[in-house]
Amino acid sequence: MSENSSKKAIFEREFSIVATLVVGAGALLLSFPLFFEEAVGEIDWITIPMVAFPILASIILLALASQQPRGMKEKMAFPVKAASLGFSLFILTISSALFFGWLGSIDWTSLKINEYNMNHEYTWINSLGISWHVGLDGLSFPMLWLTTLIIPITMITTWEENSGWYHHPLLLLMEGALIGVFVALDMFMFYVFWELTLIPMFFLILKWGGKDRRYAAQKFFLYTFTASVIMLLGIVTLYFLQDPSQYLIDRGVLTGRTFSMIDMTNSAQMAANDGSVWLGSSMQNALFLMLMLGFLVKLPAVPFHTWLPDAHVQAPTSGSMVLAGVMLKMGAYGMFRLPLTLFPHALAEYQYLLLAIGMISLVYGSIVCLGQTNLKRMVAYSSVSHMGIVILGIASMQPLGFAGAIFMMFAHGIISPMLFSVCGSFKHHYHTLEIGSTRGLAKASPFLGVYMMFSWMASLGLPLLAGFVAEITVLVAVWMTFGWWVLLPALVLAITAGYYLWSMQRTIFEGSGEVVLPEGMAAEDARDISPWENIGNLLMALLIVLFGVLPWIIWDMMSAYANSHFYFSMGGLLNLVAGGA
Repeated sequence: MSENSSKKAIFEREFSIVATLVVGAGALLLSFPLFFEEAVGEIDWITIPMVAFPILASIILLALASQQPRGMKEKMAFPVKAASLGFSLFILTISSALFFGWLGSIDWTSLKINEYNMNHEYTWINSLGISWHVGLDGLSFPMLWLTTLIIPITMITTWEENSGWYHHPLLLLMEGALIGVFVALDMFMFYVFWELTLIPMFFLILKWGGKDRRYAAQKFFLYTFTASVIMLLGIVTLYFLQDPSQYLIDRGVLTGRTFSMIDMTNSAQMAANDGSVWLGSSMQNALFLMLMLGFLVKLPAVPFHTWLPDAHVQAPTSGSMVLAGVMLKMGAYGMFRLPLTLFPHALAEYQYLLLAIGMISLVYGSIVCLGQTNLKRMVAYSSVSHMGIVILGIASMQPLGFAGAIFMMFAHGIISPMLFSVCGSFKHHYHTLEIGSTRGLAKASPFLGVYMMFSWMASLGLPLLAGFVAEITVLVAVWMTFGWWVLLPALVLAITAGYYLWSMQRTIFEGSGEVVLPEGMAAEDARDISPWENIGNLLMALLIVLFGVLPWIIWDMMSAYANSHFYFSMGGLLNLVAGGA
């Protein structure tokens, strides 16, 4: 008895020490901006509060849980999950305060290309010209805000997930890594966070996934890591193609070069304004293809998409929500941030290749959805189809197309997590994902049936919901550039309605007034979703309606960013489309 009391005292002491560390980290988070403001005159709300803090807090929580026996871990589950959720809500508060102007008066629509709010740079590896450089503009802020919205909603929706003492801190780690990708203005820093996002997602699939989770986790890692290595080769090539700067050499940079996105964009812009092609046409085309390959695999687009359905089917609900909601958007974000900004001449050169990839992804994804019998696999292929719309918006080379593509990234980022949340709830409560295995869902689980129908309608582009705004703007942009070719993506949207309505009819409404349960539930009663799942789905539904009815809340900054590409950079990208007119 005394030995048990001694062990309990040790556990309590360890818990108190780590809890003190977490509280101390929170106090540092609150006090650091005040000291920093006195030092440099401006508060850095990005580096410590939104990037470093969630990563450090998650590591502390994971380390705390890993040192405890099973019984203590179960007792710690609630406080660890609550701490993770509290930290993510704090980050959401900061991002929302930045957007609404509560933390400084920021006009997100006044920024031109290569201009950033919250721009802070610190020396990291000086000898190689590597810096910790962060900033936000009309492209990166919507993605940051999306990340800070989806992570806490995912935590709430999957509150009852097994081994929550590991699960929720991993989501917090994912949040810090994702934010790091979206705020990085140094290519080396960008790549570090790009790779860091793979780690928590790999373990989410590996530990909480389905029976083939090992295969899916390995395939996910190999595909995305291999593509990112090709992207790294492009980044390193860009680095060494820069002319050495004597100013940097005098400041201790051995190579005289830098990984700064701002410096590279300035060099590309000066070359374009002088009527020349930065780095030469052949090299620009080669680098464009190298970077685009890495981003197309992450997006993903056909034919680089095969890792996605397996990852989604085997991933837990949280993994699918974050993967579809935010992680896939890294691919499109990377396209806008690097190749589309640095290589406008290559974009014009490969415009029709992008058109073909977008069309094939859109058509192929929709047709394959028609033949699916697994709900998650159907939704996964629908994501491939919807990412084809993003590529079409880019291929249009119209300001409206660029803005529509970015809005599609945001809209799909709030719709797809709800789709996978519904699929996860269906699997959890009915032990199957087979379409048609359950009939009369509306009667057995009315809340689940309502959320399924709503999310399906949002994904197929119902007016007054967020997806419709993105789809109609991209279609108009495609018509402006390619004319009647717009009929093909328009017809595909009808196919999208077809497979969603078919799956709803077979799952929610069929049954002749009787509930038909899967064979595996012979001894169980049908159940509706839990309160946690209800809250998460309701929040996502409200966001989908909000940005469908009032898209200008986020559209204006996206439109301003797109216009800056065409009117204020690279000698006028719009002139390239018009043949130099």
